[in-house]
Amino acid sequence: MNYIAHIHIGNHTQTSLLGNFLGDFVKGNINDKLPQSLADGVRLHRKVDQFTDQHFLVRKLREKFPPALRRISGIVIDIVFDHCLLMQWSHFTLQSEHDVLTDFYNQLSEFRGLEHPHFTRLSASLLNDKWLLNYRELATCLHAFVSIERRLNNKIIFAQDAYAFVKAERQLFATTFSSFYPALLEHALHCKQQLYPKPLELQLGGKGTQPHELSCTK
Repeated sequence: MNYIAHIHIGNHTQTSLLGNFLGDFVKGNINDKLPQSLADGVRLHRKVDQFTDQHFLVRKLREKFPPALRRISGIVIDIVFDHCLLMQWSHFTLQSEHDVLTDFYNQLSEFRGLEHPHFTRLSASLLNDKWLLNYRELATCLHAFVSIERRLNNKIIFAQDAYAFVKAERQLFATTFSSFYPALLEHALHCKQQLYPKPLELQLGGKGTQPHELSCTK
């Protein structure tokens, strides 16, 4: 998933919005790199991406891509799903997208704990222009595709073809997202329970009741 979805999942699970966002920039062992709340957000981010990549609806959508675009289909889906989320936001949360993203920008503005060139440039851009809501417009996805091409030194040229495919299959992306995202939100809550397990007596739910087995690797 991409920026807005990870931030929304942080809000949905009541975990760190910034921590969920940071997952693309923190690699390897995170135990000594971040405060606990941010580290847990990164862990949740990784579980969300793993679930997304393995989900049958996402795999089915990737199969719909023209062969020349399948190599980067995961990137395209992640970005377009941010647009879909903003278009369907009220289906998943009562708090407005503006308020959630404002909370995120506030957390980002106070953060100084990561040295990563792309993160440094991105965070400055986000704080200066606060452009995440621009994903309401599908054309913002094209801008994102072009930006990725540049970051890859134009080793893979896909932006225009990918955008043409997305425009032609806009309804397919929207319906796939609306079917997939509720399952992802449920999975994220499930994983949060692994990060913050309930006391044993609450898990047991009273005498004679067995604790539920929870695994966020399903």
